[in-house]
Amino acid sequence: MQTTVLLVLCVLGTSLALPDPDTTGEKVAEEPIPCSKGCTCLHDDYNLELNMYCSARNLTQIPSDMPTSAHSIWLDGNLFTSIPAAPFKDLTNLDFLNLQSGQLVTLDPQAFKGLRSLAHIHLERNRIRALPVTIFQNTPNLASLSLHNNQLTRIEERLLAGLSNMWLLNLGRNSLAILPDTIFHELHSLRELVLAGNRLAYLQPQLFQNLAELKELDLTGNHLKVIKANVFVKLTKLQKLYLAQNHIVTVVPGAFMGMKSLRWLDLTNNRLTSFHEDTFLGLHSLHVLRLSNNSIASIRQRVFRDLQYLEELRLSYNRIRALGERIFEGLGHLEVLELEHNQVQEAQVGSFAGLSHVAVINLSGSCFQSLPDQVFKGLSKLHSLHLDRGCLSRITAQAFNGLTGLRRLFLQHNNISTVEHQSFVGLVSLLGLDLSFNKLDVLTTHTFSGLKNLEYLLLSNNECQQFLQNGTKQLLPRLRYLDLRANALTSLVPDFSESMEKLLLSGNQWKCDCSTLPLRNYSLSNPLVVPRQVETHAEGEEPDTTITIYNNITCISPQHLAGQDLRDTDSELLQSC
Repeated sequence: MQTTVLLVLCVLGTSLALPDPDTTGEKVAEEPIPCSKGCTCLHDDYNLELNMYCSARNLTQIPSDMPTSAHSIWLDGNLFTSIPAAPFKDLTNLDFLNLQSGQLVTLDPQAFKGLRSLAHIHLERNRIRALPVTIFQNTPNLASLSLHNNQLTRIEERLLAGLSNMWLLNLGRNSLAILPDTIFHELHSLRELVLAGNRLAYLQPQLFQNLAELKELDLTGNHLKVIKANVFVKLTKLQKLYLAQNHIVTVVPGAFMGMKSLRWLDLTNNRLTSFHEDTFLGLHSLHVLRLSNNSIASIRQRVFRDLQYLEELRLSYNRIRALGERIFEGLGHLEVLELEHNQVQEAQVGSFAGLSHVAVINLSGSCFQSLPDQVFKGLSKLHSLHLDRGCLSRITAQAFNGLTGLRRLFLQHNNISTVEHQSFVGLVSLLGLDLSFNKLDVLTTHTFSGLKNLEYLLLSNNECQQFLQNGTKQLLPRLRYLDLRANALTSLVPDFSESMEKLLLSGNQWKCDCSTLPLRNYSLSNPLVVPRQVETHAEGEEPDTTITIYNNITCISPQHLAGQDLRDTDSELLQSC
């Protein structure tokens, strides 16, 4: 029969290998993957490339038996202090080499000989103090080089010569005080350059001139004092520039000219005191400007005139005491304005003119005694206004005029004792009002007139002796959360709508007599609204930090009920009511 089948297949021009009866039933043994002793070698699930993992194996020298077909090798977290000449010379397919977080101090000039395919090398978090000038001549296809968190004090002018394919270079967290003028001149493809955490005090005009493709430059945490003109002029594609945590005193007018693509500029934590009218000239694409934690005392008109697409301006923690007229002119697309902790004492009616799209203004820590009438006029898209932790003692009737879109108003931690009638009448969209930690003693229907959409009202830690004796349901029909803790209330008429979800009442001076019977009945009928204890956010803590507070309604009088919770008093004692 087998002869017949073979004849038929031969006629058809087809060959077929039939099983050898002597080997039927035996399994073919898989060839072991070659690997260095003590390491793990695996083929990639997608492209079958060989990867060798020798991380944190306490190796004191580079393995000599590495598989020549390896595509990536992980030697991070080991104990060897040097790399001799050519330990990787036979690894012609190597694309990725990880040597980070070790004890490396010295590298032979031929350490990477043979690695012409190498694209990524990690040398960060070692103890390297110097690099041979020719060390990367054998890696012409290098795309990313990480050398941050070492002890480099200088680098040779030709160290990076020929690396025209590199797109990421990280030299951050070293001790570099000066860079050779032409160190980056052959990095024509570089997209990201990190120089943060060094000791650079000066930037030469020619330093970055050949980096036409650069999109991100990080100079955070150096010793720069002056930003001169023409240093960044060739960086036409740069999108992010970080200059924070330096010693910058002066930014020369026109220093950022030519940076037509810049979207993010960070100058926080420097020593700037003022800006020239042309400081930000030419930054037509800028979206974020951060100037916090400087010593800025004033802002001139027209400083921001070229920043028509700016969306975020941070000026927090400076020394700005007065806001002049039209100082933010030109910022028609601004959405966030941060001015907290400047101790601003004075603002003009036109201080915020032109901010037609601003959504958040933070003036926390200012020291207004009272707000000028209509100071926020025209800010119809403002939805959050922070005026907390200040010196306000009075809210006038026209202070918030025109804020028809305001949703959240923060006035806590001031000295407010008076809120004039109809001060909030125009805030038709307001959802949350925080007046806690002030000196309010009397709250009437006129205080909250116009707040038909208010949902959250915080009044804790005031001196209130009464709260809207009646008409609360009609005045605040959507109220969901009311905090009246730590006041001087003796009674309360619980005239709330069905939307009420939480009522906090501890720390008052409750008289447990007929005047509080409606509150007792309401509390017992609505235990979820007036709970015995509540999980809430601790003030000043992280948003996800919660604490448990006890919502006691503790009787102060009469004497025989003192110390009891109103909800626990014997109903027979109030039968006469």
